[in-house]
Amino acid sequence: MVYAGASRALCQLEKRVHSNGANLKNQTLVRLEIAAGVKLMHADNLGLPVNWRDDEAATQSLGMQWLASNKSLGLWVPSFVEPSELNLLINPSHLDYAKVSLVVERNPFVFDPRLFP
Repeated sequence: MVYAGASRALCQLEKRVHSNGANLKNQTLVRLEIAAGVKLMHADNLGLPVNWRDDEAATQSLGMQWLASNKSLGLWVPSFVEPSELNLLINPSHLDYAKVSLVVERNPFVFDPRLFP
């Protein structure tokens, strides 16, 4: 599974909460470009429960069912960090995965030091 954020700011927040307080070094900011016409689905259309933040089993089940169905390259899901923002789960086993390009935007990428006190 490839895990991506819809914005640079969200990606930084997600990286921060998943780094266990480590001061991250040797980072690169990359952008994924997905070819036009590639199918992406939204978790809301798959029955994401209203209380998804309180039901990890339901969200994992929904994600695993989506992954097994192979119906789309990606699945938009709300961010736990900021639920009004979206993360994109990308299935590297999907045939359209070859239509994803990686573009380096900044290397090295340095986080604002206030994010890692």
